[in-house]
Amino acid sequence: MDTNPGAPIPEADSRRVDEVRPGWRWIVGGLSLVLPALFFFRATFTRDIFLAGDTLRAFYPMRAYWASRVSRGEFPDWFPYDGFGQSFPAIFISGVFHPTTLLHLVLPLGGAVKLTVLLCFPVALLGTVALLREWGVPRAGALFGALTFTFSGYLVCITNNPTYLLPASTVPAALWGVLRFVRRPTAARLTVGGGLLALVAFGGDAQAFAVTQALGVLVALTEPVTAPGTWGRRVGACLLLVATGGLLAAPQLLPAAALVATGEPGARSLAEAQNFSLHPLRVGELVLGPFLTDPVGVRGIPEIAVRKLIRMGSFTRAWVDSLYVGTPACVLALAGLMASWRRRRTWVFVGAWLLLLALVLGSALPVYGWVYRLLPLWRPFRYPEKLGSFLVLGLAVGAGLGWRRCLGPGGAPRAVIVAGIGVAALCAAVALGEAVGGLWTRGWVLPHWPDAPSAAIEGLSNNVVRMGGTAAGLALVCAVLAWRPRLGVGLVALQGAALFLENGPLYQVSPAEILETPPPFAERIRASAPAEEPVRVNTVVKGYGAPPLPGYEFKDRLSLGQVAVLAPDTSVFWDIESAGSYLPGRSTRLLRLMGDARRWSFELAPRLSTPFTVTHTRDLGAGLPPGARVLAQEPLFETTLLAHPQAPARIHLARPECVATFDEALARMTEPEPPASGTVLVECPAPLPVEAASGTGGVRVSRESPEHFTVDLEAAAPSVLVINDAYLPGWTATLDGEPAPILAANVAVRAVAVPAGIHTVVMRYRTPGLVPGLWLGALTLVALVAAMVVSRRRPRS
Repeated sequence: MDTNPGAPIPEADSRRVDEVRPGWRWIVGGLSLVLPALFFFRATFTRDIFLAGDTLRAFYPMRAYWASRVSRGEFPDWFPYDGFGQSFPAIFISGVFHPTTLLHLVLPLGGAVKLTVLLCFPVALLGTVALLREWGVPRAGALFGALTFTFSGYLVCITNNPTYLLPASTVPAALWGVLRFVRRPTAARLTVGGGLLALVAFGGDAQAFAVTQALGVLVALTEPVTAPGTWGRRVGACLLLVATGGLLAAPQLLPAAALVATGEPGARSLAEAQNFSLHPLRVGELVLGPFLTDPVGVRGIPEIAVRKLIRMGSFTRAWVDSLYVGTPACVLALAGLMASWRRRRTWVFVGAWLLLLALVLGSALPVYGWVYRLLPLWRPFRYPEKLGSFLVLGLAVGAGLGWRRCLGPGGAPRAVIVAGIGVAALCAAVALGEAVGGLWTRGWVLPHWPDAPSAAIEGLSNNVVRMGGTAAGLALVCAVLAWRPRLGVGLVALQGAALFLENGPLYQVSPAEILETPPPFAERIRASAPAEEPVRVNTVVKGYGAPPLPGYEFKDRLSLGQVAVLAPDTSVFWDIESAGSYLPGRSTRLLRLMGDARRWSFELAPRLSTPFTVTHTRDLGAGLPPGARVLAQEPLFETTLLAHPQAPARIHLARPECVATFDEALARMTEPEPPASGTVLVECPAPLPVEAASGTGGVRVSRESPEHFTVDLEAAAPSVLVINDAYLPGWTATLDGEPAPILAANVAVRAVAVPAGIHTVVMRYRTPGLVPGLWLGALTLVALVAAMVVSRRRPRS
């Protein structure tokens, strides 16, 4: 009987097993490549690319910008394409230091992103296998658990947002690195463990990094202590590993910390933080399957179903469309719990999983709110459903450990039989309840959606009946196979088939031409703007629509609509900046100025050098905004491109009007009668000289990069040089070679006071915290390499 399911396999036994089956690692390595390629066959064997959701609106634009800058030998400090500009490394989701960015130097944009997404799945599979093998799970059980996590609904569906797929897929390997180090601390294992933890941060999800660090501590501190005095060393090793991971990730962490200290990245309130909370009803997906989805048309949960049945916050779509981990995995995890319920360590891990579940449920329970209030460092995080990757990883690990406890040598297969029969009975009751009495449709759907179309009712009912019946059958097969543990390998095939059938239809790939073909509005804007000059557009279209188009699926048409209206930040592809803000490092001053959406769009944004606006044609029924003219129309998506000829040049001289504070500037800027054209509000520490000719003169701009440009000017009288880009920390200015203060102008942009005459203003940007972060990361890496060299030279006793 296995008395310690958490103990490692002794190294001697491990070597002996490897000698018996030396091809195991080759087999797993091959499977890690072949299985994802087959699972994602619609991406692997076609030109189609991953394009849905934030893959299009955030990941592609950031990777495209990184590639364009680095390919020219430049580091991308400033990202000018979102919300008047923001720091690129400080946006945690930029993943500027992740190694997969290098793919963009050798592959076209669509191919590089496709390969990045597909590589996440071998990483997830190999990491989970390594973690479970470190815990002594048999090979078949480790592969079973790895399939469970790798092809879980969460990981498959989060291909619509690789920013969160990258760190999620790395977490099992990071925990494996933690486990190996705390069991036998060495410099090499510290380097590997700390590097894998840092890789989670470089993936782009600060919350995943924090939770992974916490889980690493939990794993380390719950490892059995085998000798007196070991506990103190264990705590020290744990702290050392956490610190090493943080120091190696410092190039990403310190700029992000500087941004948090000076702005409002992420959530600005508890209500905003709890958007994308998991509805309690969806917990059943873990065992039943994605019963809310339309796997053929929408390839996901329709927005109308979200609004009517499971809405949790202000968004009308689900974060992911499936959480299914496979019924066999739930059976094995339950069996492992039943066989190990007397062990204290079991309940520590169960408690951690339940805490994560409570956090994922967000606004459905008070737990997320408690954590939000008690831990200030938690407050920038948002979207509880992001933590779903840890839920499915917990079940995958539980299934693997359940395999060891119940189906391994000397195991207790009876627990699998009991668990299988119990789960089968529950799932069969759900299916029969709906088939016979309409338990699901009459008990939940119709009370919340009384005018639901009959087709929707039928589809939702059929989903529950089919998935409930299938889950019951899978659970019974698990119970049957447990009678003969040698047949347990059949569970691996059963689990893989279940995940493929239910989760396989839900990932979305789209024709590459959506990304590669410039939309008409982009071509018209570039033709109307001066060559080599930055140009900015403001898109005020909220609903993109999905008009029927032959050959395009529903989500393809949504993506096409976002590209057509230049939704932030898709305009990056055509070298057009967006006045709208989609990324989290945006200026808080700019957000305050956007309070009145219509006035911002048609009056204030043009005043801040935004000469183009995309809007719904129907919103112009009362007439064009003052000074605007129609430049083009898009009948398919019913949108109109407006030009604002009165918009000033991006960099120009203006007459200053001094105000004392930000609040005074905001009030003055948003008055019914704002300052006259040619006058700019400046937050002045001391009054600025003003003459009749102030604001007149000429400027010539030489741009070396987005972070460095020179302005040669001739002012007829004392004036201010206005730069209509975001006023954020990190910018410095010199006037004729001497440092000059940068002043906040028109609430949200920058200005430099200049005297009359001919002058040169040079502006440079460096992300706050970046240089110290790079030094810390580099010095930590050097120290680790030195420690490994010393440890190898030291004679062994």
